[in-house]
Amino acid sequence: MRIEEMFPQYGLEDKKTEYKGIIKEGKSDNGKSLEVGWLKTIVAFANTDGGRLLVGVEDNTHKIVALDKKTADKTILMIHRQIKERVEPEISYDINGIDVNVGDGIRYIIEVIVKKSKNLPVTLHEDGLLGIYVRNFGRTDIASSEQIKDLILLSDNIPFDTAKTDILYSENNYKKLHVVAEERKTKITEKELISKSAITEDKLVTKGMQLFADDYDGLRTKVVATVWPGLTKGGSIVTASEEYTGNLLSVLEKTISFISAHSANGFKKMDTKTVPYISFPARAVTEGVVNAIGHRNYYMYGTQIEVNIFPDRLEITSPGALLGVRELYKEKNIASIIPRRRNEVICNILEMCKYMEKKGSGFDFIEEDYAKAGEEFAPFITADANSFTLTLPDLTFEKGVIDITADSPNVYVEEILEGKNDLRILSYCYNNKRTVKEIASNIGVTPSTYFRSRVIDRLVAKGMLLEIKQAPANLYTSNLEKVKIKL
Repeated sequence: MRIEEMFPQYGLEDKKTEYKGIIKEGKSDNGKSLEVGWLKTIVAFANTDGGRLLVGVEDNTHKIVALDKKTADKTILMIHRQIKERVEPEISYDINGIDVNVGDGIRYIIEVIVKKSKNLPVTLHEDGLLGIYVRNFGRTDIASSEQIKDLILLSDNIPFDTAKTDILYSENNYKKLHVVAEERKTKITEKELISKSAITEDKLVTKGMQLFADDYDGLRTKVVATVWPGLTKGGSIVTASEEYTGNLLSVLEKTISFISAHSANGFKKMDTKTVPYISFPARAVTEGVVNAIGHRNYYMYGTQIEVNIFPDRLEITSPGALLGVRELYKEKNIASIIPRRRNEVICNILEMCKYMEKKGSGFDFIEEDYAKAGEEFAPFITADANSFTLTLPDLTFEKGVIDITADSPNVYVEEILEGKNDLRILSYCYNNKRTVKEIASNIGVTPSTYFRSRVIDRLVAKGMLLEIKQAPANLYTSNLEKVKIKL
């Protein structure tokens, strides 16, 4: 019997639920610790949002393989012992026995309920090393360096921008800040800067405030803005590209100006009237750039915000995960996304300059600006542990955002192709890695030696296909410098 049939409240494995049939300790035949596998899940729950591990349920089939009382008691003692010996710092958890009435009497599913830890990161001692794990949807993953930094920030509550420097605040060093405030019909006082933690009581500048100084010349504010002729970044040809560093407000203004200068911002005649002809709503662009700056992970030195303009869309990518938002993929309900503030000081200063609202993320304004454009023009956000990207569709591109990840998109090359199936092959291999067998099957031919030498090898020789040599079979993917998606 499957667990859903006996206990309807349980279902698929997800971010907070994992099933294990039988768990053990000791060494396997190849010398690996048997307990590490299930301990990783417990550690990941503690590092993420908590969760429950159900022992006695097969993870693939959800079939109940409940334990007899003696085995259940031993398993519970083992769980307590292994957590005490291998997990650090101490975590909060409970263990319950769920009665299962089977033909030969009562058996048990063991439920381990793990609470989210306040002392992060939680680590697992495994074979002399420390492992840090997190939950992503229904799986347990080793934490990336970025996720580990996030865990430390969430635990210690010491964001980058709140740390103080040894620099004394002087209004003369922040002329740009005060000019911008005045232009936006507001005024910033020293008292307000202290109340917003931008400077300390003894007038020492925080690291966040330092980024707004007129003479700031570091790389933490770096933005790279690029216009691409095609739908991807494949290829070395760009239409325009600029880099901005320095004072954060100057970088913000230059970035917005770059987007405006390289997109449509005018009017066009339709029948008897003139209507706006605008690629990206001005407010949506400002909100997008401000959000990237406000939620950027400034601990990630050597990274930059990337602004990429394609024929069908604008992408604004910021280093660092959205705090409180683990993973998103082309999420269009962006008004509902309210990430925790990573940089309270920077956001407070942007608020004082009236670039940010006190509540909300600004995503609701972006959604509002595109509300009348139709579903194909809905903005969306993709986020993972390393970065988040806001995509704004170009309202002058009649097809909406083209899905470049779709299988076998409509492609072209600027050279004469010899074979009748060449374009189909290049389409099938666009943004995908395929074996010769897969390619042959897709176009309905036999993966013969002739096909390999006269078709695949020829496309490789012409630079249309890129060959990735590996065992047991080489992979082939289209060369994005030569193979383009039709607009």
